[in-house]
Amino acid sequence: MKQRKEIDHIPLDLTVEILTRLPAKSLMKFKSVSKSWSSIIRSQVFIDSFYSISSTRPRFIVAFTNGIFAKREEKRLFFFSSSHEGHESSFLVTNHHMTIPCLSVCSNPASRCVSVRGFIGCSLVGGFMVCNPSTRQVIVLPSLPSRRAPDMRGKCLGYDPVDDQFKALSLISSRIPNNDSVEHLVLTLKGDKKKYSWRQIRGNNNVPPYSPLTMKVCINGVVYYGGWTPKVNMNPVIVCFDVRSEKINFIKAPRDVVGWWNDSILMEYKGKLASIVRYPLACFHSFDLWVLEDMEKHEWSKQTCEIPFSLWDYVGGFQLSFPGTNKVGEIILAPKILSRYHLQPFYIFYYHVETSNIRRVRLEGIADDESFRHCYGIGKDVCNVYISPEHVENIRFL
Repeated sequence: MKQRKEIDHIPLDLTVEILTRLPAKSLMKFKSVSKSWSSIIRSQVFIDSFYSISSTRPRFIVAFTNGIFAKREEKRLFFFSSSHEGHESSFLVTNHHMTIPCLSVCSNPASRCVSVRGFIGCSLVGGFMVCNPSTRQVIVLPSLPSRRAPDMRGKCLGYDPVDDQFKALSLISSRIPNNDSVEHLVLTLKGDKKKYSWRQIRGNNNVPPYSPLTMKVCINGVVYYGGWTPKVNMNPVIVCFDVRSEKINFIKAPRDVVGWWNDSILMEYKGKLASIVRYPLACFHSFDLWVLEDMEKHEWSKQTCEIPFSLWDYVGGFQLSFPGTNKVGEIILAPKILSRYHLQPFYIFYYHVETSNIRRVRLEGIADDESFRHCYGIGKDVCNVYISPEHVENIRFL
């Protein structure tokens, strides 16, 4: 009996080591196994350790809607994920994470569902949501100030790695009559959610006038997006919002980088800010990759990339997004919408810049089941797709 107890007892450090290797979905279930396991999994030390290990095995997150014109009570936002594939894989098997009902996701090309340190920020029609597919936590942020019905100019989620702090940034037209400037409102995701409120950043009135245009991307504690300054079609710039200090500065940008306005594409490429420039209104057979090589000197490099005509045989229409890259630096191309009216496989494409090689990978489980499509009305309407290729599981709650 004594020998049995010695065998059954697992040292605490070994228990922790085993738990950190498990998927987040399993850990959420294992919190109910015992008080000691729940205490371990909820501890900040364990959460940090789990995230550190998860960052070495990023996942592929796919979010999609069941139609932009569906009735509000019928609207759904689905989240699926998959582990990354080997270089020669021709398919990825996705698993359903969560479904969020009754949300109207913004269909503006500059708005995306973007993963930031395990949390996903989604622009809603008239609002903003932050969710964590691993814990299934969903936070719909308070409405923005309604005084003078401000014009929305963009929303995003940012992360400050120094203070380990998440912040939401919202850009609105000035609420001061006859003033064309932009107001920058910030909400810190910390503390009692009932007390969440938007506030204007310090020194907002000292920011030079500009017009924000493009999608937003957070890299190493800085949110980047394109714009014109001081007025539309004058000087193209990349606006840099430092999440920690909440200060704003500009980087000179090539006109091509912001030239397509909402359809302009910004992304992280090998740790640097980059832009994909292509013709968005028809099938394109090449694109330009602009990379910000030196932030201090405002220096950019440019490379033209050719893609084969055959790619379009697997894409309905000409709606392609560039959601990011994988760890080896391959650029990912993916359809912006699900197939309509009839069932089709969902493919993504990996483009290797150095070799110009492109490979096709099928995502299995993305609305490719007839009963699933029928149940949620998928195919009757435009169903937008949002992809985050470098999502890291995080079991933290905000």
